[in-house]
Amino acid sequence: MRLVLAILMLGVASLATAQQDAVDEQAEALLQAMELDAEGTAVSVDLEKGRLITIKTAIGTQLQGFVAGPLDAKQGILLLHDRWGLNETMRQRVELFAARGYRALAIDVFDGRASNVWKYATEILNATDPEWVKRDVLAGVAYLQAPQRKVAAMGWGFGGWQAYQAALMASDQLDAVVVWYAPLYASIQEARAISAPLLAIFAQDDVRVSAQMIASYEGMMKKSANVFRDYVYEADHGFADPQYPSFDEDIANDAWQSVDRFLAAFVED
Repeated sequence: MRLVLAILMLGVASLATAQQDAVDEQAEALLQAMELDAEGTAVSVDLEKGRLITIKTAIGTQLQGFVAGPLDAKQGILLLHDRWGLNETMRQRVELFAARGYRALAIDVFDGRASNVWKYATEILNATDPEWVKRDVLAGVAYLQAPQRKVAAMGWGFGGWQAYQAALMASDQLDAVVVWYAPLYASIQEARAISAPLLAIFAQDDVRVSAQMIASYEGMMKKSANVFRDYVYEADHGFADPQYPSFDEDIANDAWQSVDRFLAAFVED
């Protein structure tokens, strides 16, 4: 009876198109999160174990996502992949956040294409339309919206660029944004529109983001963002990703502690 009432309440909610799709998908997820025991009684399954879903964008296109975590979670997080696509590392991150009580979602902006070879992964990335990616990111943000829920966006490398785009496009729907080793390209007018607290994690030896660029970002963001924090680690691009040769577990753990403090302050409080 409670399950039927919950679905009916979701069905009558008046939301924008993308958010309505998110509600429908959550209702479907609620049904799929139940199974029958030996006596035919509906029992909950483990929502910390992720599953693939299909999400609709505001313009009617579709994308795949990997989601886990309680449907009634008070925190949600959108995880945005690097050039490697929606790989096992991203799935593990989703399930780790789910275990912390988050409703966690990783979207696939490459439409199922993925490679662990740098050359091919880069070709996939370069063949991807940035404007389509932005629509996908907005759909991911919309999917996670729920009453009384705080939502964060986090990405690595190319995913860091996506997270920053989320801050530029949907700052009013986000409570925190974390960007790992990615450029923060924006005009000062665009940056001033960011209201969500922003944390940037940089790598000292990253040729893509020089010390001069970081100083420029700091100056721009501190004049514009509601809250801006950044840390520069003695490492190279990709230091938190096992897929990169530069992966450094100790430095990555240190950086994660900074991220955890940031999320605790703005999402988990």
